Amino acid sequence: MAKRISKQQELQNLQQHLLTTLHNLCPSARETPPPPPGEWPTTRQLAESNDLTIYQARNLLLSLAGKGKVLVTQGPVNNSLRWYPSTHHS
Repeated sequence: MAKRISKQQELQNLQQHLLTTLHNLCPSARETPPPPPGEWPTTRQLAESNDLTIYQARNLLLSLAGKGKVLVTQGPVNNSLRWYPSTHHS
């Protein structure tokens, strides 16, 4: 019988997958400063790469931003929030 994971663990797994995807889409994330926000991946790109809806991805990414693990644009760039890995998280 397969062990069921908690909802919290499932959300953490999804966040980790999004973070991994973001790092893969931003191979130069160690650059200082980051590239212009218009070059950062969109919510849609990250959602599609992880088989999530845009709304699921956005909520998970906003949670990661709140933890300081990702940077998010202050507002939409070309009608989409943009995301970039934070180099200052622990």
